[in-house]
Amino acid sequence: MQRNIEARVAWPAETILSKLATAHPESRLLSRALNVYTVYAGRSDPLACIRPLLPSGLERVGFLGNPDDIDISLWRPFGTRRVIHVLLSDPPEKMRQRNLEYVVVGGFNLGENGTTIQAWLNRTGAELVAATNATLRVAEGRREWYVTRLRR
Repeated sequence: MQRNIEARVAWPAETILSKLATAHPESRLLSRALNVYTVYAGRSDPLACIRPLLPSGLERVGFLGNPDDIDISLWRPFGTRRVIHVLLSDPPEKMRQRNLEYVVVGGFNLGENGTTIQAWLNRTGAELVAATNATLRVAEGRREWYVTRLRR
């Protein structure tokens, strides 16, 4: 049995594109290409910036994002934490029944549903622990992400 393996040439896209973009700052194409390569270079761990904001040893974390948002970063280190998806409409009692104390909330999801982090905090009785920005998809750009803690 013969396998067809497509050869892929590795090239230092970010290095080359950043030099070209610096040399040609007027080029929207180069700027876009650099942005795409930069964002998708971190696609395997897009919310890495959130992990340090969570307590060490946290075994369960809630995740409130869009269906396309990637939660893989919150599972790390693998085998030590579970990510529980919650809905914007979930009452705080339901989240507590699922043994959630911390919930990571996507600002883009809130905005798409016509609400704010402050409105969600008021409705759930949660408190804001930290806020950061992350880019999960080039088309959306940098978006707010919040780490919240449900009050017991």
